[in-house]
Amino acid sequence: MNRLIILFADPDRPPEVLESQDGEVLRYEVLRQGEAEAWAPARTILVVPGADVAARWLDLPAASDAQARSAAGFMLEEALAAAPERQHIAVGPRGDGPRLTAVVDAPRLQGWLDRAAALGVTPDVVTPDHLILPPADDRLVGVRFGQLLSVRGHDLALSGEPELLAAVLGERTPTPANPLESAALLARGAEAPAINLLQGAFAPGGERTESGGWKRAIVLAALLLISPLLIAGAQIARNTGAALGLEDRADRRAVAMVPSLRGTSDPAGQALARLEARHAADRFLDLTAATFQVVQASGPVRMETLVYGEDGALRISVAYANYSDLDTLKAAAAQAGLDLVEDSTVTEGGRISTDLIVRSPR
Repeated sequence: MNRLIILFADPDRPPEVLESQDGEVLRYEVLRQGEAEAWAPARTILVVPGADVAARWLDLPAASDAQARSAAGFMLEEALAAAPERQHIAVGPRGDGPRLTAVVDAPRLQGWLDRAAALGVTPDVVTPDHLILPPADDRLVGVRFGQLLSVRGHDLALSGEPELLAAVLGERTPTPANPLESAALLARGAEAPAINLLQGAFAPGGERTESGGWKRAIVLAALLLISPLLIAGAQIARNTGAALGLEDRADRRAVAMVPSLRGTSDPAGQALARLEARHAADRFLDLTAATFQVVQASGPVRMETLVYGEDGALRISVAYANYSDLDTLKAAAAQAGLDLVEDSTVTEGGRISTDLIVRSPR
């Protein structure tokens, strides 16, 4: 039996649980607090917000998963907005062609695991909502996860606000499935999730344990080296205790303001992260709206992908037939006050595709 635990982007919305067997839905309802303690054994799949997980198809070497993740990190280094050490990379099963690769902010993934632990859930698989949907060969399918829409096709998977996806996908935007159809799609997808984010440092008992052993050895070595300085240990302990007291007070204040943070590993840090995310969302919406207006005003230019980075820039891919179309797009961007930088251009037959970086003037 498979048990999906669905976490929504809105942390105030309670998670949902879907149980299935051989692709057939057994139940689908809101997860009640403390319910997990009485569950029968099942493969547990934590479904997380796909809007926070970027999916790519990459030509990776036929090597071990660790080597494939390392190669993916080098290939995506320029495309990743955040610092590489914050990015967690997972790879899908090996096949004959390109390999599915997922990238997520490591602290965000840890936050999802903390939310699951607070529910009494230890997942066997963690996968983004747009990749739990089974791929459709000749069409796109869409399922609502709270206020966001997740879309899956044969070679496409993304999640975001419906209006944003409609602007990106145009006429290809699927009509969201009704609740019964959505449950059936999730049950089918649970049979073989496309990717499991629990790899590398997040693999159960794997590299994390090994890394922890090295960290302990380093700490012990450091203690031996600084032993002559231990005479100041009492003062250090007092200062450390005061700092921990302040941290504890900040955590309690954060939980009082946002009760859903109770049980998480760093309530104060997560509260600050949410405030920063709200500011980033405002900047994202303003820049995205202006970019869509510019693209729409550029006639035959069509936007194919859009990624927002922590550096405040949009990275978009546009397709067009004539190089003059790109000149029209650049002129419209300049008129709108946007800074447009051409990253790379590929020509295939009569189709031209260009990657662009879009920024608002500081």
